[in-house]
Amino acid sequence: MFRLALILSVFMLTGVRAAAQAPDSSGFYIQRAGTAYTVKDYAGSIAAYKSALRFRPDNPTVAFNIACNYSLTGDRKEALRWLSRAVDLGMYSFDEDEDMDNIRGTREYKKLLSRADKLLAEIRDRIAEPVTALPEGYDPGKPHPLLVAMHGFGGEPQNFSKVFAKACGRKGYILCCPYGPVVMGKAAFHWGDGEKDGLAEKRVLESIALMRSRHNIDTSRIVLAGFSQGGYMAYLLGLKHSGLFRGAIPIAGRYDTLLDQRLERASKAAIKYYILIGELEPEGRRLSNLEAMKRMMDHGITASLNAYAGVGHAFPGDPDFEVGRALEWIEKR
Repeated sequence: MFRLALILSVFMLTGVRAAAQAPDSSGFYIQRAGTAYTVKDYAGSIAAYKSALRFRPDNPTVAFNIACNYSLTGDRKEALRWLSRAVDLGMYSFDEDEDMDNIRGTREYKKLLSRADKLLAEIRDRIAEPVTALPEGYDPGKPHPLLVAMHGFGGEPQNFSKVFAKACGRKGYILCCPYGPVVMGKAAFHWGDGEKDGLAEKRVLESIALMRSRHNIDTSRIVLAGFSQGGYMAYLLGLKHSGLFRGAIPIAGRYDTLLDQRLERASKAAIKYYILIGELEPEGRRLSNLEAMKRMMDHGITASLNAYAGVGHAFPGDPDFEVGRALEWIEKR
């Protein structure tokens, strides 16, 4: 299930009112859907995702997540119907998802997979520049801090950037949201396989270089954030390039103890970690973040773990408030 990115991608839109339009409450329902999925309330997750579609009927990830939930309930007919809709909307890479196991052997699934593979081949080599936003009162002659934010698995930066834009604008940060280097569909990307392929590292460093070539960046105030798979990458790249980043903000990510080998070197830099995790996340993910904070503090790295009651695999609370608070904490000496 591509729940990993979507919560962030639309949550910022909750309660935002455009002229003569109703507010987009999709983020509220997607947060509820992700939490319901986390506790295996698949019927509740389906209902919440369908409510979200009232606001964003063209979102392929929401349609795919509905298909996943139906597959998990054993309703093959509805799972295949929603998977077909997801492919129509632009979701092309899904065969590795275990939620598909209940329908994987059907003839209809194989036809959808074949069509999706052909569509994916047509767009796989497209390269897009990162989505960026300048802060309020931007002055090109003045150095500005930079926040690089990495979406989750199956996400995209267009909507994801809206989660961070308001807080960055208010705090004077230039915002840069790169596309994950691995294309999964029209609006679905991921970051590759960590250090094994180096794709995420290359994309993030290239994006920072691009921002430095176009804007006056305060290189002592570059912050890295990420959600889910992007959260893991925030752990990895923050430690690997600890001299480059002032701080890192892993959100609903996972810490791997293989990163322990980088703690000693990172302790010699000034990087700080502000970690966000939901209380209803799977135990292994929760404990990995707790372990990350303990191991960092044991090595003299300043870290803060923030757990949120009643939240599953989702961005906790009000994004503007949480991002603003994270940036303020990282800025403190």
